[in-house]
Amino acid sequence: MRAFVFLGIFLFFCGCGYFPSAYYAQKVLGDSVYVKLIVNLPNPENSVQLKDALNRAVISRFQSTLASQKDADSIITIEITDVTDTSIATNEQGFTTFYRAFAYVTFTYANKRGQSETFKNTGYYDYAVSLENPLTTYNNRFYAIEQATNQTIDKFITQVSYQGK
Repeated sequence: MRAFVFLGIFLFFCGCGYFPSAYYAQKVLGDSVYVKLIVNLPNPENSVQLKDALNRAVISRFQSTLASQKDADSIITIEITDVTDTSIATNEQGFTTFYRAFAYVTFTYANKRGQSETFKNTGYYDYAVSLENPLTTYNNRFYAIEQATNQTIDKFITQVSYQGK
């Protein structure tokens, strides 16, 4: 019985012309990619985290391999251009209790076929402020920026896949 269900699902996806986004992304980026990082000096840890997350996305979501700059079919340059924090909630005394962190990231790819494109993406994530422990606030902000930059990677993946359509 299970075999028929799997066969039905397989035929449905094959029959409707479905291709995963990695198929379209590989048309643009090729089989090997190098990720070049321009470090954001106010947020160097988040810059490195962004590069690591994009490296993971290249392998798992683009289904490409990481290569050296000279051997790569494409080079993706990433930069966190800005991070801003906006107060979204305050307590009775007027102190901010929640912030929204916005991360602005620029992605530029260039492939061996001479194509290049630049995308400027924005992500956001909310985080709590600890009035008693500044280290907790710092860790919450770091995590919020990480989540916001991950949103920009998701947008970039969609944009590159669309370019390959």
